[in-house]
Formats: sequence, C-alpha cells, structure tokens
Amino acid sequence: MRLRRNKSLPHLLGLVLLLSIHHPTQAQTLEEQAVLAALSLNIVRFTTWPTEAQLNESISFCVIGDNTVQQSFISIDHKAVGDKTLQLINLSRLRNFEECNVLYVSDLKQAILLQVFGQLKNRPLLTIGEGYDFAAQGGMVGLENINGKITLHVNQPIVSEANLTISARLLKLANIIGK
Repeated sequence: MRLRRNKSLPHLLGLVLLLSIHHPTQAQTLEEQAVLAALSLNIVRFTTWPTEAQLNESISFCVIGDNTVQQSFISIDHKAVGDKTLQLINLSRLRNFEECNVLYVSDLKQAILLQVFGQLKNRPLLTIGEGYDFAAQGGMVGLENINGKITLHVNQPIVSEANLTISARLLKLANIIGK
C-alpha cells in the first residue's frame, strides 16, 4: 500500500529548516516538540507499509514521552495521510505495540530502549525518536537539533528488515546509517 503525498515535500523541507531556536536547557519546549510532531507526520507520509501490515482506515501513531511530548503530538491527531487518517495513541506503558503502526519515543533510558527495539525487531512498525543515538542503536528515524536545524538520521537496514520503505525523496534529506 502506497502512502505518499508528493505535495508534502515542500512542507517537509520547511519543517526541517523551521526549528531555528536553540535552547541550552535539556528539556524541550512544547513548541520544539510540536515541530518534531509535525516533522514526524511528514515522515509517516513518506513511508510505505507492506500489504501484510493490514492498515485499515487509520494509521495508529503511538507516543511514549512526558506530558509535554504527548501534548505536542495532539496537533497531528486525525490528520490525513494519503487515504488514511492518523490516530494518536498516548502510551503510558511499554507494551501493546501491536496496536501501533508508528511509535515515537522520547527520553527512554538506553537499556529500556534496547529492550523495546528487541520487541519490535522485524515488525512493520516505524520507529521515530530523538537524536542520532536513537537511530544508531536500532531505531529507524532519529531527529536531532544541530545548530538550530533538525537533521534526520535514518537507519536503512532496520527500515528494510521491517519491510518498510521510506521515500527516496526523504532519504535525500537524511543522514543514512548503515548504508
């Protein structure tokens, strides 16, 4: 099933350049997280799931994170993704991943994150998180603020193992890990 939307590329490029404020504090603001949410939506729009993933009328977008992260993703709930609608699910526990087509992870300890990646291995579930390390350690797409700009890190072997396809147009904007 193809879930592409060619009109989204200009929006994606704009979002990549949008985050121009760098805060020295560790915690991200609701505004910064909202930018990551909008960028995540566009990543979903440039991703193709295999037929056996059996996507229905909606794409389940699960979020693991604190209240700020979960609030920021409300802005993308019920947005159109091709002929589907995005359905936001805030997870309070690290289980029930079978209901997710997309999983956004924020601020998990490395040991716990590696356990999550082990549970999801080879499943057609798009994983998005924060930073290069997220993608390098087994996530699919890591979003990193470098000098006020968001850089995409895509772990291509992990994406392929899950039988997902990320559009070449998006991959041109990304740092590819594990070529």
